[in-house]
Amino acid sequence: MKRNHIPKLIAVMGFLVLLIAATGSVIAFPDQTNECGGSGCHDTHATLTLTTNSTVDATTGESFTLQITAGNGANYVAIKEGWADNDYFTVSEPLVQDDSTNDTNLAVGEISVEVTITPLTNGTYTLRIWTASAGDLAESFDITVTVTGVPGTTPPPTVDLFGIWSTMMMWVPIASGVILLILGYLALRRK
Repeated sequence: MKRNHIPKLIAVMGFLVLLIAATGSVIAFPDQTNECGGSGCHDTHATLTLTTNSTVDATTGESFTLQITAGNGANYVAIKEGWADNDYFTVSEPLVQDDSTNDTNLAVGEISVEVTITPLTNGTYTLRIWTASAGDLAESFDITVTVTGVPGTTPPPTVDLFGIWSTMMMWVPIASGVILLILGYLALRRK
C-alpha cells in the first residue's frame, strides 16, 4: 500500500466509525412506538405503586389539586406534555424526584406530592401520571378528567421531542464525519 493512501484510509475509517455510532445511537427500542408511561421507553412493571384519584370533575380555567403517592422504589413522578391528553392541562409540578423539595415523604423510594392542575378547555380527557425507578421500572396511572364550564384556550400542538432527538443523533455525527473527511482530503491535497 502506498504511503500516501494511509491518511485517506484513516479518514474513511473515522467516517465509518461515526456513521456506525450515529446509526447505533438512534436505535434504542426499534419495536417501541408508544409514549413513555404506556410501555414506551421504559418497561412497565407492577412492582411500583402509584395512587391518586381515578376520576375528577373540573371546570375550565379553575385549578384542582391531586395528591399523588408513589412507592415501592419510585425515584420520579412525572406528568409530561405529549402523554395521553396532558396537553390540555397546565401542571404545577411536571416532574418530581424522590427526596426533592416537592416530595413531602422523607422515606427513600417513596414520593408524596400535591400537584396543582388547570384544565385549558372543555371535554373529557385522560391525564397520565407516570412513575419510574432504577432499572427501567415504570408504572403509569390514567385519570379521567371531565372538564366543563366556559371554553378555554386550545392547547398548543405537541412537539415531537423524540423525533427531533433521533434526527439530531443521526445527522450531526454524519455531518461532522463528512466535514472532517472533506477537511482531511483538502489538507492531504495541499501537500
